[in-house]
Amino acid sequence: MVPAFSFALAGESAFEGAKVPDATPAREAHASAEMGGMLAFGNTETMSLTGQGGASYKWKKNQFSGTFAVNWGQSRIDTDADGKLSDAERAAPYVQTAEREQVALRYDRFLSRRDSVYVLAGAFSDTFAGYDWRANGQMGVARLFVERPTTAFRGELGVDLAREDFVEGIEPNAQTVVSARALVGIRHAFNKHVSVEDNVEVYENLVAFDDVRVNNTAAVTAAVANRLALKISHQLAFDNVPVEGYQPLDHTTLATIVFTVI
Repeated sequence: MVPAFSFALAGESAFEGAKVPDATPAREAHASAEMGGMLAFGNTETMSLTGQGGASYKWKKNQFSGTFAVNWGQSRIDTDADGKLSDAERAAPYVQTAEREQVALRYDRFLSRRDSVYVLAGAFSDTFAGYDWRANGQMGVARLFVERPTTAFRGELGVDLAREDFVEGIEPNAQTVVSARALVGIRHAFNKHVSVEDNVEVYENLVAFDDVRVNNTAAVTAAVANRLALKISHQLAFDNVPVEGYQPLDHTTLATIVFTVI
């Protein structure tokens, strides 16, 4: 079996969302991308690709930013569950095992060096979670509570309006959700080589109060060279009221090599 592999290209690890502008320069742009993958042949045949990235442009008290993420996977399936792939199973087409695409665009208007109001539009598709697509619009306020050379702590509060279109067979096949949103995030550098960060995001349905969604992303980054670092991250997505027939909890764990572009 060929060993799995992974790779990454990314900018300096930073919080998504509102960023505090410096007094200089008056205009500033950033862009980053990160990719990972796995490929295995032999006794098993499977492949996957993950990628994410973002860009932002800031001038005076304004900032536009955007992010994207993809996760694709496919495998040959042991359909008779005998613990091995037969010649017939190897000749069968690959079966999709993961497929998620996500994109978001955001505008921030800074009221002070640490405070901003924002609007956001985004969408994702994840048929393995029951969504043909889910589009949302959001507005709120952001605040950087702590800004130190080694530590940053921020929070956001807002309202989210989402339209959900479910996969075939789910009834009703679509719904509209209005939620309150809160986010807290922290990043701490132990030294110039090692840092940790964690972001927790909570959505509370304002109509059906038992519908609570929690997203958590945690990561540890360790520099191994001038522009090279090892990053281990874990993403958790919990939906207290998932799409009917689907699980409420998703985990994604990644170990990647990060290359700092800027």
